[in-house]
Parts: sequence; structure tokens; C-alpha cells
Amino acid sequence: MEKVSHESTFEEKKSKSKLWTTNFILLWQGQLISSFGDSVYEIALGFWVLAKTGSTAVMGLLMAMSVLPRVVISPFAGVLADRLDRKWIIVFTDGIRGITIIVIGIAALLGKIEVWMVMMGGIVLGICGSLFNPAVQAAIPSIIHKEHLVKGNSAISLASTGVDIIGKSMGGFLLQVLGAPVLFLINGISFIVSAISELFIIIPNQTREFRTVNFLDDLKNGFQYVTKNAGLKYLYMTIAVLNFFAVMSLTLLLPFYNSKSYLGPEKYGISMAISSLGMFVGFFLLTIVDINQFKKSLLFSLGGMITSLCIGLLPFTQNLILILVLLFINGLNVAIVNSILLSSIQSSVPTNMLGKIFGFRRTLTSSLIPISMAIGGIVAEYVPIELIILFGNVIIFILFLKLGFTEAVVSLIDET
Repeated sequence: MEKVSHESTFEEKKSKSKLWTTNFILLWQGQLISSFGDSVYEIALGFWVLAKTGSTAVMGLLMAMSVLPRVVISPFAGVLADRLDRKWIIVFTDGIRGITIIVIGIAALLGKIEVWMVMMGGIVLGICGSLFNPAVQAAIPSIIHKEHLVKGNSAISLASTGVDIIGKSMGGFLLQVLGAPVLFLINGISFIVSAISELFIIIPNQTREFRTVNFLDDLKNGFQYVTKNAGLKYLYMTIAVLNFFAVMSLTLLLPFYNSKSYLGPEKYGISMAISSLGMFVGFFLLTIVDINQFKKSLLFSLGGMITSLCIGLLPFTQNLILILVLLFINGLNVAIVNSILLSSIQSSVPTNMLGKIFGFRRTLTSSLIPISMAIGGIVAEYVPIELIILFGNVIIFILFLKLGFTEAVVSLIDET
């Protein structure tokens, strides 16, 4: 049994007592750059598909194609994140995503792009994302100390949501001025720049195991770890169902805005920016407030219930100001829920298992998303979007309420 390990030096241990180390800053700003491109790309792609096909079903299918790789590949990607150098997984996947989107942008500029090309590109992006995310999430505890995990995760999300506000508030305007092809190129270039900056990251203390345990056995070990941990198992399975209804609601907001004369693309961009602003405020508060002094499981459950109320009520008002208030509150609570969930997993799972655990998390929580997107688009052809969104968020409210009274989940969150 051979075990390759990189021991912490005194300076590495000393640096982990700080949040803003050089490695953390490099990772942080890489996310900052690529997130701006993604924010405008998302709006450009959604409205491009609707303009090209006029079908919410096709839009839902396209989004489902980009998510499907998460379900299939994430467990294997998680094992790779534990067995290979996480830095190079991060760099290569960002680079490949950049090249893919640039090719799509060039094809669009030349007038050669078809819907099937965008779908194939979505599959490539989904595969790369499935490799990228477990590597990043597993690397964070090696870069910053455990006591800074909530603040560190919040700081990374703060960067993403900050530029998301700018990107989405400008997205509708940029779409009309520059057009979708140019916005595709902007996103591709942002990934390339991010990959270059990530070349300089050093991830210490990653224990990679090359031993008699082969790849499939390593995969099995990760699965067994999740199934034997009652808190993780219950949390993962519940969030899979939560994501089904949440993604359906958020996917249908775009065609909902597109169908209302008092809304439209520009107001959709502003609305998404306000939601991002709420997340920005939430993540900012988490970087300066010590959340460990509160009962985190209660904040987690209440935050989820509040988000469901906000999105469930949104389609039933024609008052733009009220819509924006609901989206701001929704974003703030999404930040709290996500930060608590991510830091709880990072704190409770051994470093050499984190890649596999996050890989399984993406599979279990994403397994129903492609079906959700496809069904949402199809059902919206026959049922009012308002009713679909309301029904989904009633289910979300009930599930978050149940999580707040589930002992295994409460223990997992509060004891980390």
C-alpha cells in the first residue's frame, strides 16, 4: 500500500490561520473573471434559443443537455479529484470551456450556428463543470483553515455574485446592442483568462492515494461513506428533490418574463441582478459575521422556506418593485443556505474523501435536474407558468420544514 502525501510545512500551517492567502486570492479572482462571462452568456443563450425556435420545450431540453453530464460523470470526477492534482483539473477544465464557447461564438458570428451545435457545446461544458466543481470544493479546505470555511466559501460566492449583478443588469442591454454571438465570445475569453490565473495556484496538503485500491473500489468507498453517514445521506436525497422543483421554477422565469408585456428581456436582466444583489449582501454578511455563534440548522431551514415563499408568490404580482423585493430576499437567503451546506460538508468529511463526496453530491442533487428542465418546458406549453412555479415552491417549503426537524441533518450542520 503506497500513499503519496505532502506534509504541511510550518509556513503552510501558519498561512492557513489567515483567510486571504495568495492561493486563496488566485482562486477567488479566477472565479470573479469567469463568473462575469457566465452571467451574460446565460441571458444571451436563453433568449437566443427562444428567438431561434420560439419553444420553451426546446429551451428546457437545451438546458437539460448541459446538466445531464453532472449526473453521469460527477461520481467519477469526484474520484479523480482525490487521485489527481486538483490544480490541473481546475486549469484544464476552465481552458476547455473557454475554447468551446469561443468556437460557438465564432460559428454564431459567421452565421453557421445551429441549435444542435449549442447542445453539443452544452454537453462539453457540463462535463468540464462536473470535473471542475469537486476539484475546487475539495481544494478549499487545503487552502484555508477550517474556522474560515464559511467566510472563505462566502468570499468566493461574493465575487461571483458581485460580477453577476453587473453582468445580469447589463445582460439584456448588451444582448440588444452586441448580440448573442459577441456575448458568447466574452464568456469564452473569460474562461481562458481564468485558466491562466489559476496556473499560479499552489494547493498544499492534498493526499493522493495510488495503492492496491483501484479506481472502482475508490468510487465504491466514497459511495459507502455517504450511505453510512445518516446526515449526508438524508440531506443529499432531500436536496435532489428540492432541486427538481427549484430548477423548474427558475427555468420557467425566463419564458414567464418573455410572455409578459410589463416585463421582457431588460427587466428580466434587472430582476436577476437584484436577486444576485441579495446573494451578494448575504455572502458579504457571512464574511464579517461569525455564523458559528448561531444555530446553523435553524438558519438553514428558515432560509430555504423563505426562498420558496418569495419565488412562489412572484408570478402573482404585476408590481415590479414588489417582484424585485421578493427576488432580493430570495437571493439573501439562498446565500445563507448554500454557505451553511457547503461548509458543513467540508468540515465533516476527511480531505482525501472530499472529491468523492462532492462528486456524489452533484450526482444525487442533480439527478432530477435534466428531467425537471425538460418537464418544465413541456408542461409550460399546456399549464400556466404561474401555477407550475407555485406548486413547486409549496413542495420546497414543506421539504425545508422537514429538514429542520431531522435529527441527523441538524447534528451534521450544528456540530461542524
